[in-house]
Amino acid sequence: MNGILMGALVALSMAQQTDTIIPVDGATRLDVEAAGGTIVVTAWERNEIRVQAEHSSRTFVEISRSRNGTIQVESEANRGPGGITDFTISVPATLALDLEGMYTDITVEGSNAAVEAETVQGNITIRGGRGTVSASTATGEILVEGAEGSIDAESAASDIRFVNVGGDVVAESAGGDIFFENARATTVDAGSTGGRIQYQGTFQATGRYFFGSHGGSVILVVPEGTSATFNLATIHGSITTNLNGALERLERGQRNSLTVGSGGAVVEVETFGGRIAVMRQGTEGALQQ
Repeated sequence: MNGILMGALVALSMAQQTDTIIPVDGATRLDVEAAGGTIVVTAWERNEIRVQAEHSSRTFVEISRSRNGTIQVESEANRGPGGITDFTISVPATLALDLEGMYTDITVEGSNAAVEAETVQGNITIRGGRGTVSASTATGEILVEGAEGSIDAESAASDIRFVNVGGDVVAESAGGDIFFENARATTVDAGSTGGRIQYQGTFQATGRYFFGSHGGSVILVVPEGTSATFNLATIHGSITTNLNGALERLERGQRNSLTVGSGGAVVEVETFGGRIAVMRQGTEGALQQ
């Protein structure tokens, strides 16, 4: 590792536990890397970092500090790669986080800083986050809640869920669904190959939104008072809406445009074989008619 080595921490008991306090001392970022296990990071009010970890006797935790203001925490082994390590870490809420694992579940609670989380096989949960918030997993599910800023989430096979997020959102899933709940996004670019997309939230007057699925349905729930222009297109699916009153079906195989209010936001929806439904908030039950 780069920087001055702060030490390899040895197991304290038969349970092989690591527990140490690190002064922040001007650091602006924490990097954590684990081959497998869990990484749980929680914000607290103290201006220091507490690293707790459970691991085997063959594995130890190495900590270093680089000159660019980054503290690095990594599971290592005396021989071969580091084993399964379960990290529980407490940090100041303003400390940026870069968390990485292979077979690792990652959880962040209460961050008020930039968060990056990446794993190959595992779920990612991020509650909080400001500025840049990024989550990527090959096989796991992603939940991003209460984040603000530039948000990017990608899962190759599973669902992505956004709750109470604001800012610019990019989401991509090959086989999973993408859900937005109480969103306040300024821009959205969301695509799924085979899954569904559902957006429930506000559409900003100057916002730009794209929702696309090859085979899944796209459902937009539109609040009263929204000003937006909707451009809707499907090749083999159906298009239904009640934005202008009674439930109606629009033409498939061509682009359909409808405007509510003064226009404002631009909302594009495309599917090849899925259903498109654009409904007034409170009338989602009309989809069953």
